[in-house]
Amino acid sequence: MLTNYLKIAIRNLLRSKTFSAINILGLSVGMTCCMLLLLYIRSELSFDRHHQHAKELYLMASAAKSPGLDEEYPRLSGPLAAAIQSEFPEVEKVARLYVNIMDDKTLLQVQEAGKPMKSFYETQGYQVDSTFFDLFSYEFTEGTPQKALFQTNSIVLSEEVAQKLFGKTPALNKIVRISGSTGNGENFRVTGVYRDQSSHSHIDARFFVPIYAGMIGNYLRYRKMDYTNNNLFNTYLRLRPASDPKQLEQKIPAFVEKYMRSELKRYGYDKKLFLIPVPKLHLYSSIQSIVTPTNSTKYLYILASIALFTLLIACINFMNLSTARSAKRAAEVGIRKVMGAERSSLIGQFLGESMVLSLIGLSIAFVLVSLLLPVFNQLAGKNLQTSELMEPQIVLVFSGLALLTGLIAGSYPAFFLSMFNPVQVLKGRFVNSLSAVALRRGLVVFQFVVSIGLVLATFVIQEQMRFLRNQSLGFTQDQQIAIPLRSTESRGIYSVFRNEILQNSQVVSAAGTQYYPGIVNPTDFGLYRPDQTVSEMQNIKNSEVDFDYLQTMGFKLVAGRLFSRQFPGDTNNRLVVNESTLRKLRIPLKKAIGQKLNFNWQGQTYQYEVIGVLKDFHYESLHQPIEPYAFMLMTRPNFNYMIAHVNTENMENVLSFLEKKWKALRPDEPFEYTFLNEDFQKNYQAEVRTSGIVTYFTAISILISCLGLFGLAAFAAQQRTKEIGVRKVLGASITNIVLLLSRDFLRLVIIAIVIASPVSWWAMNQWLQDFAYKIAIPWWIFVAAGGLALFIAFITVSFQSIKAALMNPVNSLRSE
Repeated sequence: MLTNYLKIAIRNLLRSKTFSAINILGLSVGMTCCMLLLLYIRSELSFDRHHQHAKELYLMASAAKSPGLDEEYPRLSGPLAAAIQSEFPEVEKVARLYVNIMDDKTLLQVQEAGKPMKSFYETQGYQVDSTFFDLFSYEFTEGTPQKALFQTNSIVLSEEVAQKLFGKTPALNKIVRISGSTGNGENFRVTGVYRDQSSHSHIDARFFVPIYAGMIGNYLRYRKMDYTNNNLFNTYLRLRPASDPKQLEQKIPAFVEKYMRSELKRYGYDKKLFLIPVPKLHLYSSIQSIVTPTNSTKYLYILASIALFTLLIACINFMNLSTARSAKRAAEVGIRKVMGAERSSLIGQFLGESMVLSLIGLSIAFVLVSLLLPVFNQLAGKNLQTSELMEPQIVLVFSGLALLTGLIAGSYPAFFLSMFNPVQVLKGRFVNSLSAVALRRGLVVFQFVVSIGLVLATFVIQEQMRFLRNQSLGFTQDQQIAIPLRSTESRGIYSVFRNEILQNSQVVSAAGTQYYPGIVNPTDFGLYRPDQTVSEMQNIKNSEVDFDYLQTMGFKLVAGRLFSRQFPGDTNNRLVVNESTLRKLRIPLKKAIGQKLNFNWQGQTYQYEVIGVLKDFHYESLHQPIEPYAFMLMTRPNFNYMIAHVNTENMENVLSFLEKKWKALRPDEPFEYTFLNEDFQKNYQAEVRTSGIVTYFTAISILISCLGLFGLAAFAAQQRTKEIGVRKVLGASITNIVLLLSRDFLRLVIIAIVIASPVSWWAMNQWLQDFAYKIAIPWWIFVAAGGLALFIAFITVSFQSIKAALMNPVNSLRSE
């Protein structure tokens, strides 16, 4: 019987080539989209689940609260790790991780005998405790993880960095010189090489060095630290297997009281500590970055919805075309029923046919996914591998998905066709029921509701991205070149290098800074007016700069003056603040200049004086509102970056000039740069990726919807062949007939527009809530999306309508 069903299914596929092609194409494209997005979602959900002790790993984070501060942080003060280890018996191991806040890249150099020195800038280098590899599982190809970081001057490399430094020769025990704050220009011995796992870990490390190396090592050894401030370290806990994290969290308030309460009172704010499971860190969107930027489950819901709806649209095509073709299969059903076939066997046959179609679509989808995966990786910023498709659980899931798709797509046609009355069918009295027609129309409406909703989402996302690109940031962002100073030597040549490049007339100005807008600035301090108490302090971001930095950046002055070499006293605790600082501290603008501000630190009170006020500017992405910011002069040139403002139409010449001057002073250190406006736009990578994914999959959903509409229009034209012939004989024009056949379908699209518009408006307003600065969704977006849907639907339907209208009426009426 199964063989017979299979033969009938294949014959029906070959007999109705257009129907089969539309369904197979729709199902395969729908499953391809679904598979790609499911691979992406699986990757996002798998972060940090590969570690041997993943279930016992936690990050201890903090939440600071005061009248001017309410924020969660992933980092703690240095001494807390030892206190946690000693106070909580549930904790088996503790390890700290330090993300370099001084250098965005680290200079690694290798000098082999008889060969020129190799110099590379490397990103994602982290300093960790020697216990780090007792918590996190890394596959070592050279050395062993247990003792890899016991010596202060040791370094553990990823395979990629090891190959870059040493080629194909073993890296173990070789020497690497590390400049910048990570290594202070000292030599380090390679004690291990590991396989890269950054694609599924929130710690995207390319190399590790001990936490007691470099600048931060000296800081930990020699600086007096308390338990409350200087929160620089991600502190990870590995609990004992039988421990209950909830019971541990109940002990944390008492721990805060014992170690931190007196300091918190002194500094005038409160803090609580809490645990986050390491496998949940990547999707913990309350904190924007935990080593690497976190993602939001909201995006995963969006992508999962797109995957589901794309597949549903393909299933709807199958249902609609199957029920539309029911008249052609009615006789077959009638004969089978007369010959004794039961309804269950007919349902089984029709479901079997849909399963065959679905499995053919799955086979094509596997091929398409393999071909499209590199493009999708580039679009989504992932590193998904084709080999993942062959994993047994993936094959099983996707095969189950195909069978479920076949079941869903074929369920209504199977039950609908199996209900036919054989007597009426064989007497030629069968007509499509009103319920079947109504269902088809409802499904078409649903298809276009989804497609129009995606079009509207695409338009809103693109408008918001355009708004982010064009929004005034409050400073000059064009033709600003940021040159990092990543080593002690490069910081040492700052003054000479600056004087050299200013000899070029195309370099308008240049100045040093700790941080600049668009990159992470971890430094802040609490300020309050002398007539206030410390509990009323406000948290103020700050950056130390050179005299000309504010002019170079083009900040707008609204009161007072900027730093000036004519005022040597500006190096003595003078501040230039933004307007938000005045609002937070409740200082009127007319009283701002000369205003004294207090800062408490380790039992002493320091006083600052405001000499200038800047118009508010964006130093973070437009996700965040503008917060207080203060600039002060650096007493000695030890800057992290130099900003060079240029005025040229030939940027290549200027960059070549800058590199030449750099090489003359630092021949062993590569010259690198970025453009400030590009750095700022990097804050919107998640939105750019979402925009790209939604745009592409919107186009695909429209394509699948149009395939179904094309098929339905073809069958509608075929069913009304004689009517069209009569109308043409009676004088109807081609335009009349095209409008006649198109009208019903366009009416359904209009209904879809009416339904999709308010739903999409609500959904996209929810998405826009993630931005402190956002567009108001304009009315023209709904008009454009509706007009586009109507245009595409009309083109799709009119192709068949024109074809039917051009038929010779003699051929269609010959049998009458």
